[in-house]
Amino acid sequence: MNVSGLSVLALSLIVGLLSGARNLSAMTAVDPQKAKEQSGSKGYMFIASHDEIVARAKKEGQIRIVSGLEPRTLKGIVDSFAKKYPFIQIKRLQSQEGLDTALRFILELKAGSAAKDWDAIYLTGNYYRNYIPYLAKYDLITMAEKGSLQIPAQMVDPDNRNIVAAGSALDAAAYNPELLRPGLVPKVWEDLLKPELKGKKFVMDVAPAAIFALAPAWGLEKVLDFARKIGEQKPIWARGHTRILTSIAAGEYAMHGATNYHSAMRLKQKNPANLDVALLEPVPTRLHEAQGVLGTATNPYAALLWLEHMASADAQKHLDEVEPLKSSIYAPGSYLKKAVQGKKVSVAAWKWFYQREDIEKQIASAYGFPAAEVK
Repeated sequence: MNVSGLSVLALSLIVGLLSGARNLSAMTAVDPQKAKEQSGSKGYMFIASHDEIVARAKKEGQIRIVSGLEPRTLKGIVDSFAKKYPFIQIKRLQSQEGLDTALRFILELKAGSAAKDWDAIYLTGNYYRNYIPYLAKYDLITMAEKGSLQIPAQMVDPDNRNIVAAGSALDAAAYNPELLRPGLVPKVWEDLLKPELKGKKFVMDVAPAAIFALAPAWGLEKVLDFARKIGEQKPIWARGHTRILTSIAAGEYAMHGATNYHSAMRLKQKNPANLDVALLEPVPTRLHEAQGVLGTATNPYAALLWLEHMASADAQKHLDEVEPLKSSIYAPGSYLKKAVQGKKVSVAAWKWFYQREDIEKQIASAYGFPAAEVK
């Protein structure tokens, strides 16, 4: 929590104690005007009332959205948003997939053309910092904490305060229980370094997203040391999670050491007897589906309601059931929040977006620059 946020909480505690308040809601009450002034002092805008946001969105009457979700997932979320706010017309809707498409969009933002066409936009993690100058500076953290937007504050970038990550992706180990004896099923990442697993006994992806996501919990030095030791294990190097997981379920390989949890669980539903999934601690977690409001948006209040809706139970259910299993670990009741409950997690988000490309290059170097072997 920053200094100004701490002073608000301290003031609220004093007021609550003096008035004899005995519950948390009384202790965290805050003067909306004071919150607005404090947000303004940081260069951010604060809207104290959810009703005000809805009223202004109703006057706007429309919204234009760029999303990173697959069309089949996006449709259900858009439908539930339209049902909740029937007075907001979905004027334009675009599903943005692939880094080439994201880069082109950023170039259009810089040229000024895309800035005129959209209200709420998707921020690709690989190019995260490039979007920030073009976003409206709404203090989403304070608005979430004070209830003018129903968004878990942990979903918001604490450094920029105007970006929400609606989903998350976990990494795990997946294995064939008929090929991997129980004593070798890993519980923590260091278990992959057991002598019994040396010499093409398990598969590792040459793209080190999962190992990168350990950096927040472990630090870079430990991550690179672990990567070197993984290289010394001489695993089977490959690329493509779904393809390799299918091979594991078919009995061709015993284990994928670091794969997408959602990919593995999706396949496990089809092959329950031939594939098991283990969440190793700390659980690598990559926040995704980051969204913000464009500074040039003509419908900024409708866009704020869209960001809020992405954090809602309806949207999170779609992320769990249709995407699948890409809900936020911070969303109450979401599948992934339950999956990591009681476990240590390593959340690669926000400032880690900036460092991902460089860290992954260092990990690949520590691996020994493997080439794909599986055809």
